[in-house]
Amino acid sequence: MQGQVQQFASAPQAVGSRKYRDPNETNGRTAANIAWDRRVVRGNTYAALVQPEQDMAEIQKQREAQRRRLMRANQTQKRPTTPEAVPGRKHTDIQTDSYLEELTERTVEFEAETQTDFILDRPPSPLFMPAKIGVDIETQIEEGELFDFDVECEPVLEVLVGKTLEQSMMEVLEEEELASLQRHQEDFEKKRNAELLEVQRMEAAEKRRHDEMQRRVQQQQAQHERDLATMRKVLSRNIASQHLEGLKDSMLLHLNDAGVFADNLNVAVESKFLPNLLKMVSKQMEQNVKDRQVADTVVASSLAGKLEQHSEILDIERRRLDKIDEAERQARVEKAEQLARRQAEAEKVRQQQQLMMEWEAFVPDPPPKPDEVEITEIKADELVAVFADGSTTSVPEDRLAELQELFAQEKEEGMQLLGKTVVVEPPEGEDPPSEPKTVLESFRIGKPGEGLADPEAGEGDGAAPE
Repeated sequence: MQGQVQQFASAPQAVGSRKYRDPNETNGRTAANIAWDRRVVRGNTYAALVQPEQDMAEIQKQREAQRRRLMRANQTQKRPTTPEAVPGRKHTDIQTDSYLEELTERTVEFEAETQTDFILDRPPSPLFMPAKIGVDIETQIEEGELFDFDVECEPVLEVLVGKTLEQSMMEVLEEEELASLQRHQEDFEKKRNAELLEVQRMEAAEKRRHDEMQRRVQQQQAQHERDLATMRKVLSRNIASQHLEGLKDSMLLHLNDAGVFADNLNVAVESKFLPNLLKMVSKQMEQNVKDRQVADTVVASSLAGKLEQHSEILDIERRRLDKIDEAERQARVEKAEQLARRQAEAEKVRQQQQLMMEWEAFVPDPPPKPDEVEITEIKADELVAVFADGSTTSVPEDRLAELQELFAQEKEEGMQLLGKTVVVEPPEGEDPPSEPKTVLESFRIGKPGEGLADPEAGEGDGAAPE
């Protein structure tokens, strides 16, 4: 039994370091008392259904005041935490059991078997004493580092008292709110009853006014019908009287026209006077026609003179209009010439722009290669020197040692090993003919561009400057 390992039903867990429960932590539990559940409405539920509509500014002011009251109620003293460790030490979670065990992700498992006698009874199981593993560690606990009930219970009491006061204030605020709602409900009922009485009074007055108006309308219609009947009677009587008054005269006139009452004077006028009168009128009309013809002749002669003058004026106006048209045609010609001149100038500008673009697109030839180039590498086996631009040149065999010595020499800052090449033409008559060959003519140590004014100074021996 000494070698066996304790088997746990659940995985080991570390001991938590918190001493107090977080007031905001619920751990999935709900309130055990239904009176504390926020979903349950307390008080009179009918008051919420008949609340009068309040002003939004007043509601906002009440909410702001309630929020300030809640903030003052929630401003409790911050609960003190565990005091900090003394300098040189730190708080550590430890196990206080008699036997310490090493906590691992998975316990060690192994199988063991044994053969016992068949007739022997099973001995009683000894008390389990787990094997002691791990390393014992001890620490010195000074005075004041352990749990002090008087100090540690003060935050708990403060929390309990603060929560009790907060809940009490909340209940008082709720009771005040319910009382305010009840007062508002009573005021609303009074106002509503007064408004209902006023509405009923106004409806009765309106009904009486409507009935009176209907009665007056009926009376007016009856009076209008009586007036129409009277007017018809009067009109009929007037028409009858007028017709009877002219009946006698019209009858006598009709009989007179029929010739019942003959008059000698009328007969004489119609048979003698009227024909003479017609003749005299005819002569007068003929004379009038002749006078009119004479007047027309005079008017025609006058109009002919006026028309001639008018035609002259029209000719003058026509010549003026022709001059205006000629001026307009001249202006159009000048405008066309100006347009052609502008087009020619635009074509000229376009040609100049084309020439400028061709000039800008022109790429000049690269500058000539400098006379002296830096030597970066020497290939002694091939008698070849490599310049900084990647080109190569042949080195005379008799000057190879001197070039290598200068190349290996330590140079000052800004100094370079510069070389100058020359193209050597092949001898004439050589068969087969070879291409021109580039040979290192001279070399020196210096800065690029220096010493070019006096080419005789750095040429020949290839020695470094003093």
